Amino acid sequence: AVPGSLEASYFEPLHASAARALEGFGLLAAEAGVSFEKRLVCDLASEALARMGRFADLVVAGQDDPDEALKDTIGRIPEYVAFTCARPVLVTPNAPLAHGMGRHVLMGWNGSQEASSALLAALPMMRRAVRVTLVSFGPHGDTGLDELQHQADLSAFLARHDVQAELLVLAHPVDGGRALLELAQREAYDLLVIGCYGHSQFRELFLGGVTRKVLQNATVPVLMAR
Repeated sequence: AVPGSLEASYFEPLHASAARALEGFGLLAAEAGVSFEKRLVCDLASEALARMGRFADLVVAGQDDPDEALKDTIGRIPEYVAFTCARPVLVTPNAPLAHGMGRHVLMGWNGSQEASSALLAALPMMRRAVRVTLVSFGPHGDTGLDELQHQADLSAFLARHDVQAELLVLAHPVDGGRALLELAQREAYDLLVIGCYGHSQFRELFLGGVTRKVLQNATVPVLMAR
């Protein structure tokens, strides 16, 4: 932008704010002993993360904070990235974590393509976990855990990847997202794995009820894939 122009008056404060945030993150990363590449991208956060995420194994995004997020980004960044960069997204919660992440893993399973993608993305964490549970809110016919052959196939797949998991079938709740969150809190799981459901229309993302409920209300990290 030309210095002194109307365009510059709009973009320069945004650039300065982003530079300060990047510098602050650098200090925190240094304290934690984490090395990273600094890059300041002039673009919408959702677009930039989605584009750069295609060259990563995993994208990490923060849960929306209504007190800090821009109005046009609330409820959009983690979902948009998951839908457009074809990489799993780990959403970190605003709530402070009492301990580490990934020792106790809970996954919502319904046999769908999205759930299968999320399971594949979670395998490295599941292998290191001390407890892994896949829960299905049945009935789902031949794609749910209420089907014995489906249980056998899923257990065999997990065993091939050195994952020992409990398969849990519960009655179908009125609110699947709330039921999943309540189970995670009640049984002290520290990572929740879900498939990301929805579709794109006129560049707007309309998520399934479970996905939206979990992302808005989770107090533990959420790993999602589509």
